[in-house]
Amino acid sequence: MALIFQITGFKKSGKTTMTNCFVHQLKAQDYTVAVIKHDAHAFSMDHPNTDTFSFRESGADVVAISSSSQHAIIANEGITLKDMITKLPRTDVVLIEGYKEGPFPKLVMVRDEEDMKTLEGLPNVHTIGTFRDGLPHAILKLSTQEEQERLCQTIIKEFLP
Repeated sequence: MALIFQITGFKKSGKTTMTNCFVHQLKAQDYTVAVIKHDAHAFSMDHPNTDTFSFRESGADVVAISSSSQHAIIANEGITLKDMITKLPRTDVVLIEGYKEGPFPKLVMVRDEEDMKTLEGLPNVHTIGTFRDGLPHAILKLSTQEEQERLCQTIIKEFLP
């Protein structure tokens, strides 16, 4: 069973920076890593003037594309976090960016005290971090790459053999 760890917070709080930090640190230790990104808005992975885009525009419910080195499946339906996890290939670690209410251990990134109040009560909070100044000392300051890497390494050592 893969370790599942979440990085959550509001827009521009540092989620992607910290997710990338975890990926770099895990890959440096030869772990296999999957990342799930939650998008609260409609997104498009496909672009006009491509064959796959034209298939979707023609009404295809699912479009798949593959090459010798990668593949993608685009379906015109939402999916639960649980179902997304079960569809992933087997990896050592699954990082989830977003899904604030998810049940897994999580790093919560905050921008200000309003974020802290809004995010109170989230399940399974491991650490609360920020890139900003002026927040209470209980919030871990992660403004330098060294601080970010130190936290990633601490969490990796705590959860992985």
